[in-house]
Amino acid sequence: MISIVREREIIQSAGDAVKDNGFTSLPVDPRKIATAAKIELMPWKPEKLGISGFLMKAGDDFGIGYSTAIRNEGFINFTIAHELGHYFLSGHVEAVIGYGSGIHYSESGFISNEVHEREADAFAAELLMPQPFFKSALQQAGAGFNAIQTLAEDARTSIVATAIRFAKLADDPVAVILTAGSRIEWCFLSTQLRECRGIYPLGKRSILPARSTTAEFNSDASRVERGEKAEGCCSLNDWFENAPDVEIKEDVVGLGHYGKTLTVLFTEELLTEEEEQEHEEDDMVSGLPSSRWRARDKAREN
Repeated sequence: MISIVREREIIQSAGDAVKDNGFTSLPVDPRKIATAAKIELMPWKPEKLGISGFLMKAGDDFGIGYSTAIRNEGFINFTIAHELGHYFLSGHVEAVIGYGSGIHYSESGFISNEVHEREADAFAAELLMPQPFFKSALQQAGAGFNAIQTLAEDARTSIVATAIRFAKLADDPVAVILTAGSRIEWCFLSTQLRECRGIYPLGKRSILPARSTTAEFNSDASRVERGEKAEGCCSLNDWFENAPDVEIKEDVVGLGHYGKTLTVLFTEELLTEEEEQEHEEDDMVSGLPSSRWRARDKAREN
């Protein structure tokens, strides 16, 4: 967990790098920042699966390597920005390399729980998607996965990193969830959704809701590998047991050879608890099924 004080330091450090290199809008090019800092960039083939990049120090000189296994420009940019985090953030070079020459290998992309890796990921997000630039683009991007894809193209960042940034800065109720098979890897919530009754971040290794579009999608691994997409509707309390029983949209996309799935839960207008109770009472009087079951039926039809 990154402290509030440290988070402010990360935001300031990334912001200084953006400003010092003259960027005023998306995209921010991490290669330009590395070149300005006289850091050599080099593609390299890692021996260990999962390693995305490295920071190397030789005397007073630095180099950054990025894996040739990465085929996605956005993830390459994020990997370079992650290594720049190790370079720019106070205490990182000493912690990950030491006081002499050496090399540090990284797992970027919000995979590692090690504190310096998490801080470098946070730096990368702030560097590539500065809040003022990103918020401006976000207002024009729309909703759901299409909005995330548009923003990723604008910022030239990875889908996963952009999705997390989207959830953190969106004004509407949004959840982005990474899954593998029947399990949840992580969950990020927008401020508005987090403040809704009964909503909490879903824990790592939690079980996917059996009736969700995501669970159905993940049951066919070939769809994940091919990077297919799916859309559906569900009730908010399908995912969050104690949440209001209101309809929410569910976008799902396979992340290819990564072997995981990204889910975006969103709605542009979340019902209040009082409004939801009124809807349920109206359903009972009219004899119609509740909004929860209507959402499920609609998802099946799609």
